[in-house]
Amino acid sequence: MSEGERTLVDKSESSSFEDLASAAAHEIDEAKLAEAAALEKEKHQGTEEWQDLLGSGAILKKIITEGDESEGLRPQRNDICKISYEVRHRDGNRDIVEKRDQVKIYLGDSEILQGLDLALTLMYKGEVCLLQMGPRFAYGDRGLNTGDSLGLVGDTTGIKYEGPPIGPDTWLEAKLELHDWDEEPDHETLAMAERMEIGIRRRYRGNWWYGRGEAQLSVQLYRRALDVLDESEGGITEPTESGNIAPTSDALQSLLDERLRVQNNMAAAQLKAGAYDAALQAVTHVLTCQPNNAKALYRKSRILTAMGRNSEALQAAKAAAAAAPEDSGVHRELQKCEQKAKRDKSVERKLAKRMLGTSGQGTSSPDKKPSTSNMYVWGSLLLSLLVGVASVIGQIGKRMAILGTLKKKIILNFANRWMFK
Repeated sequence: MSEGERTLVDKSESSSFEDLASAAAHEIDEAKLAEAAALEKEKHQGTEEWQDLLGSGAILKKIITEGDESEGLRPQRNDICKISYEVRHRDGNRDIVEKRDQVKIYLGDSEILQGLDLALTLMYKGEVCLLQMGPRFAYGDRGLNTGDSLGLVGDTTGIKYEGPPIGPDTWLEAKLELHDWDEEPDHETLAMAERMEIGIRRRYRGNWWYGRGEAQLSVQLYRRALDVLDESEGGITEPTESGNIAPTSDALQSLLDERLRVQNNMAAAQLKAGAYDAALQAVTHVLTCQPNNAKALYRKSRILTAMGRNSEALQAAKAAAAAAPEDSGVHRELQKCEQKAKRDKSVERKLAKRMLGTSGQGTSSPDKKPSTSNMYVWGSLLLSLLVGVASVIGQIGKRMAILGTLKKKIILNFANRWMFK
């Protein structure tokens, strides 16, 4: 996967108008594809040798050599198929796009073009067929430009496409042969080197899909890579206090390193797909074993920013900059996080001033109405004053009543004495 990160557009930030526009554009694309498929279907209508695999005309198949149908068996998802195929432009230039002989692929893992993947599930052992594949099941809307990587299965050198550009409307023709297949073995039975080889090829293919903007397909490959790179009995253990794993051998250390690379890449793909919680979990796994992994810290910062957790994102960006002081991309991310932190503080200060009623500066003008907060303050003071006055009046009343009672007693006492002298 390339070091550079693509700009993320969080779907949650899109307005309802943009959602409707996107839906309308999608419907238009669907209509165009349906129309093109209908034309293809009409073109081959009446020709019994061509089979319409999906009923839409998007994938057409013609059998050249019948396969072994005696047992009625066909390969299933995740089976290891040994195949040979040759892909060409269907119309005009007939140059070969890609060609592979006796290659092993895991069915359903998107290790080959989707049209080939789908066709294999309907083939018998030894069968040879021709396929005509619409753009959706070939190179999609992006197409393929001269010099682009073909992302071939098992290729770690990045073989480039040398033919003319393949546009988003280009149909391809493929010759496909299914030699044989086997069920996927239990990963625990595989040698460490074999597990490493499978994990690496899946990571490379996942990187290829990620580079083409197919985040979901890349996540699928990364998950399958993690399956085969998973921990084995007596091998990888829980992290030590320092955060580093103590492997039992160099082979296990290499397996762990590859697993962490896959998780790091998967986090980037999940971030692109908007699966923020899953992406955060993936980088957390990496940082548990490698606390100073700059790439994981950088991606953690971007994930937290997308989740709106800006203060945590700033801390991750600072850690990434400390781990990779020469990385310009990391420093750009740090600057973005610092700018967002400043904006957040400014908003907090303004909010605090509004709550305390101190947002105005200087003396207010005579015509300016008092703020609601000021009215609450003055109302509270006036109410307290009234309560105090009422309390004082009550005390005076009580004392006057007592004085009146004493006065009456004195007068009665004096009168009694005068009358009985």
